[in-house]
Amino acid sequence: MGNAAAPGAYFTYCNLGWGIIGTLMERVAGARFDRLMRQLLLAPLGLEAGYNPAELAPAALGNLATLYRKRTVDTEVWDANGPWIAQVDAVRPPPPPPGLERYVLGENATPFSPTGGLRISARELGTVMLMLMNGGRHGNQRILQAATLERMFTPGWRADGQNGDTLHGLFKVWGLGNAQFPDEPGRRLVEGFDAVGHLGDAYGLRSVFALDRERRNGLIVLVGGTSADPETQQGRYSALARFEEQILSSMFRHAIAG
Repeated sequence: MGNAAAPGAYFTYCNLGWGIIGTLMERVAGARFDRLMRQLLLAPLGLEAGYNPAELAPAALGNLATLYRKRTVDTEVWDANGPWIAQVDAVRPPPPPPGLERYVLGENATPFSPTGGLRISARELGTVMLMLMNGGRHGNQRILQAATLERMFTPGWRADGQNGDTLHGLFKVWGLGNAQFPDEPGRRLVEGFDAVGHLGDAYGLRSVFALDRERRNGLIVLVGGTSADPETQQGRYSALARFEEQILSSMFRHAIAG
């Protein structure tokens, strides 16, 4: 697309970039991605989460949830009347990523799924969110520089109808690796909630990690399986499924707005 594809000029969501970043992290630090993330983020925050379920602590492993979908066997076709079929983390104990015995640092970190393979609880996600709300600090520790967060959350792209793929209206504003949902008609998650964060959609999981940095409010949602294709449950005011709108609105109304 020539000059039209310059940074910030055109947007298409692609999570493979996180695999590239994870690979670069390994090359620079000389450590495996899953263990590097534990060292840099998870351990300093006191979390028992991880990108490699085979190395989770016993307490975290005991709480590991299997993801399900109702679909026809061995296909991607949803079937609300069919059986619940396990998608991820159905085997106990969980095996390590395939090919780990031949793993070479700095060549390809995607087996650990930097794109979204973190096994973490809603409470632990809340700890991460509080760190972001506190300008990168957790207790007396600095996890991220405040300037890093400002750069990360500064909008780098805004949809204008010609400069990218919004995925049917899901993405309207984008920062450095985060979706942004201004409290504006057609862009908001919930009325009254000016949010930045990320949404998840994989293997039946539908999730939301969104915070209002100015008012220090946040919403975290983990839905571990849906019976029907969420694409058939269109929301009334957003690109989310209607059940997601209802969950978020109820949480905001009862837990935040009061």
